[in-house]
Amino acid sequence: MINMYKRLLGYVPERKKYAYYSMVLSAIAVLIYMIAYYYLWKTLEALVVNTDITLGVHYSIIVISLLILRGFVAIVGIMSSHYLGFRLETNLRKAGLYKLLDASFSFFDKSNSGQIRKIIDDNAGNTHKTVAHLIPDNITALLTPVGMLALTFFIDYRLGILLVITFVVGVFQFKAMYNSPDLMDDFSEALERMSASTVEYVRGMQVIKLFGVSVDYYKSLIDSINDYRKNVYAYSQSCRKPYVGFQVLFNSFYAFAVPFAALFILRGESATLLLAKLVFFAIFSDIALLSFMAVMFAGSDNHSAMLAIDRLEELMGNMDDAKLIQGSVNKMGSYDIEFSNVSFKYDEKYVLKDFNLKLNAHKTYALVGPSGSGKSTIAKLISGFYPIDKGDIRIGGKNITNYSEKAIQENIAFVFQNSKLFKTTIYENVKIGNPEANRQEVLAALKAAQCTSILDKFPDKENTIIGSKGVYLSRGEMQRVAIARAILKDAEIIILDEASAATDPENEYEIQQAFSNLMKGKTVIMIAHRLSTITNVDEIMFVENGAIIERGNHASLMAKNGRYKDLQDMYHRSNEWRIA
Repeated sequence: MINMYKRLLGYVPERKKYAYYSMVLSAIAVLIYMIAYYYLWKTLEALVVNTDITLGVHYSIIVISLLILRGFVAIVGIMSSHYLGFRLETNLRKAGLYKLLDASFSFFDKSNSGQIRKIIDDNAGNTHKTVAHLIPDNITALLTPVGMLALTFFIDYRLGILLVITFVVGVFQFKAMYNSPDLMDDFSEALERMSASTVEYVRGMQVIKLFGVSVDYYKSLIDSINDYRKNVYAYSQSCRKPYVGFQVLFNSFYAFAVPFAALFILRGESATLLLAKLVFFAIFSDIALLSFMAVMFAGSDNHSAMLAIDRLEELMGNMDDAKLIQGSVNKMGSYDIEFSNVSFKYDEKYVLKDFNLKLNAHKTYALVGPSGSGKSTIAKLISGFYPIDKGDIRIGGKNITNYSEKAIQENIAFVFQNSKLFKTTIYENVKIGNPEANRQEVLAALKAAQCTSILDKFPDKENTIIGSKGVYLSRGEMQRVAIARAILKDAEIIILDEASAATDPENEYEIQQAFSNLMKGKTVIMIAHRLSTITNVDEIMFVENGAIIERGNHASLMAKNGRYKDLQDMYHRSNEWRIA
């Protein structure tokens, strides 16, 4: 437990003093609580044994005053731990998000987005509980039994012995409940898998509703739910008997004192005094139950927190492993691109091996070839967001790892096949390309990207919020907004990854016009799906099995009668196909 708190407090070094404040104040609150119960005993003794109402009232006032004081001290202690807990939760989420920003795209290709959200968001919340609640609760749970035993032995050593026996039996029952930590681990992992599968299921809800797919078809979700059910049942069964025994013991252990009290009365002890002690013991027994329940839940919550921090640090470690190496060079001297003996693999399968390629600045290149040939991989590696396994990628004669993140972001623009727009205004979506741009520059980029007709559809023009009040854009319209973003960025290297593949015919002309404005004077690498759009580029490269097997302009490649011509013939035949 101490190791866990050291790890957690390492994320809030400037605030960990609040943990000590909480511990000290919680200990003082326990001490005041025990003193209050001592005066409660004195009240019972005054009223029942001595029948002194005045003294009883005097002691009761002291009890009330001590309980109020104890409540105030405990609240301040809890406030200290909650302040620390919220700060810890914030710092853990920030740490996770900063790691996400530094992680390469390969990490996101391999990771489930629902699981990433679950690990960062939910586990950060679990650690909050460990600090905000368990620091004061652990101190209270540890010190209260000690205070109880001391006070009980002081009042009557025989009741103290009975309480010790009860505590010892309770400890064995408690240990039996946590005798299978692996079950708790399996339970937590099953919950995490189920949460991740549920997020993915909800994200695909449109497709599920559209095609009337039943939940049974979504096998990963069903399997995760069944696995969670199995683990919950196994964990519950392992705790059932010891938990029932634990509850019976602590809810009725004061009844065990009654036969002994009767025996002592028969031996001549004062019945009134023993009755007062039994009444006090019955009241005091509730604290014993609450104390052990706090210990029980503290143990469970501590274990959950340890799992949470383990999962968070494991995820952040994976992000670190996939972290991009970036240098300090902030400006690119030129924009020639060169691959030198580059090898890259997804998992254990090489997509590129000893790959070489040279692209000259201010020219337009098209990559074509069958699916899975390596076209998108080549484009993604130029973006600098994937670490390579071997070789060098140079831009302007310098290794891409020598450039800072700022240099990469300012000089390379990517337009994907499925461009993402945020749920904010069209204006803000475009301004992401250059946060320092003024309004005139943003509107000019929208105009250059042929977005005027889109803005004219809405009364709020560029201030229209996408995704609200039924405002949605078609795929082609989204692409034009994304192109406006790239135009505003004014990067020297443009990468178009099948950026017009999914657009409708109505948007095709506007998008091609937008591309023309985007590509003027730039170094352009485009992955082509519609072969009719690449006939005028400077060079076309046919990629197959991670290698360039043909290279040249459209006319020269058609004259070769090679793989590129075969692809063009197939493309034209598909366009000529009609329903009879």
